[in-house]
Amino acid sequence: MPHPIYGPPSHKLESVTMSLILPQQRNGFSTLLEVHGRASTCRTDLWSYRETWTETEQRALLEPCDQVHWLAQIACQDRPSSQEALAHSLSPTAWEEVPLPF
Repeated sequence: MPHPIYGPPSHKLESVTMSLILPQQRNGFSTLLEVHGRASTCRTDLWSYRETWTETEQRALLEPCDQVHWLAQIACQDRPSSQEALAHSLSPTAWEEVPLPF
């Protein structure tokens, strides 16, 4: 509920927590990545991301490492403050070449 004088709080990304569960025999050699974006003004996570890779989907853990790097770069550069903003950053619009006027 917004504050009667100050209005709704401005939730801004302050911290990102990443958890990477490495492949082991007991988890079926799958890799799990969980990422949470937090703000001190919000009780719950601003956004969360979860992805699992099976043993056949990963080659020398390159896919999970690339995703960790990509999410860290998004958090630093875009600072998404909602699940929708994170989804937009993860799937940006396609690049379009604008024709020159001459």
